[in-house]
Amino acid sequence: MPDKPTTFFTTFVTLGFIFKIVSEFLHEVCGHGFFVLLFGGKITGVHISLLWPYEFSRISWSFTGDVSLTQLAWIYVGGILVCLFASFMTQTFLFCKKKVQWHLAIVLFWLAFWTLVNSTGYLIIGGLAPFGDVEELIGLGVLTRQSSLLIGLLFFALGFILLSWVLRKLFVEIYPLRKASFGVSLFWLIIPLLVTVMMLSPERSLAWSYLPLSFIPALLSIALEYLLFLSK
Repeated sequence: MPDKPTTFFTTFVTLGFIFKIVSEFLHEVCGHGFFVLLFGGKITGVHISLLWPYEFSRISWSFTGDVSLTQLAWIYVGGILVCLFASFMTQTFLFCKKKVQWHLAIVLFWLAFWTLVNSTGYLIIGGLAPFGDVEELIGLGVLTRQSSLLIGLLFFALGFILLSWVLRKLFVEIYPLRKASFGVSLFWLIIPLLVTVMMLSPERSLAWSYLPLSFIPALLSIALEYLLFLSK
């Protein structure tokens, strides 16, 4: 572990921003782009937004021939699927691995977190106020608003549990248990921050009345950290 908590914190925050961008690349290029190329299409442009979730990242493509509805469905769902796969593969590795060098652990944590938020956030927000890929998938009959919301919540809940455990294991290497548990709960305030930024975007139409719901992960984390660790 680093000699000073400040070194750890600086590295943690810096890598967090970098891997936010990486997750957007995975969603657009490795997700949508992969299926476009698989079905014989051509990628004509890619825009990875540094301001996500305020601004969309985008990929554009073209096909010389006809594209079936099934192929379109795979293209639109590709970003979500790739991010879910990347997130839970990474979470599983971090959960099962007893010891990981702290630099690598931070890298993998942020990769798992941002790809989880990217995919489940799309499903959850898309279920409440359809937009982007989810709106297209609903139009194709692949999803409904209810199924999108339910799938997103289930995967987020599982990721919330696993990532909280991984983050606590990372924090206790440098901070006392009480501070580490507090840090885990504090971390989940990133969700209402992201939702607030998203609501400020002119590209979204999510009602502000949903904002209080975004505090549930942080409040649940406080309760779980106290019951499982701090009360003993």
